[in-house]
Amino acid sequence: MNIKIRNLKEQDLSRVLEIANQSFSIPWSLKSFKNELLNPHSILKVAEFNGEIVGYIVLRKILDEAELLSIAVKPELRRKGIATELIKNVLNEVKDSVKTCFLEVRVSNNEAISFYEKIGFKKAGLRKKYYLLPEEDAIIMKLDLF
Repeated sequence: MNIKIRNLKEQDLSRVLEIANQSFSIPWSLKSFKNELLNPHSILKVAEFNGEIVGYIVLRKILDEAELLSIAVKPELRRKGIATELIKNVLNEVKDSVKTCFLEVRVSNNEAISFYEKIGFKKAGLRKKYYLLPEEDAIIMKLDLF
């Protein structure tokens, strides 16, 4: 697949919202995405395939740490390397200023956990009752960049 990764623009938000709605039981709102776009510490990118937005990622830097806040790929195009390209792209962008990247993932989301482990993330802790609909704990994962 020939995937192009670029910065997310405000005009991309309707397509990004569609992907978020297809991916999460409680997806981010338009306001949440707009707030991140305005945050100078946040990086928002989209993946394009044949000119269509097929995935997105949101990462926020805090001093020398980063948190992967959201990532999703159009359901019918998952497991084709798009999410890997998105993560590699943002991590490459912050590699000189960030030591560690964190994320949370549902304890039951074995596919995502396996995906993050393949990239190098390791389980670092647990957040009780972090998710709603359904209520569920989150595994905290971390990746040391240097």
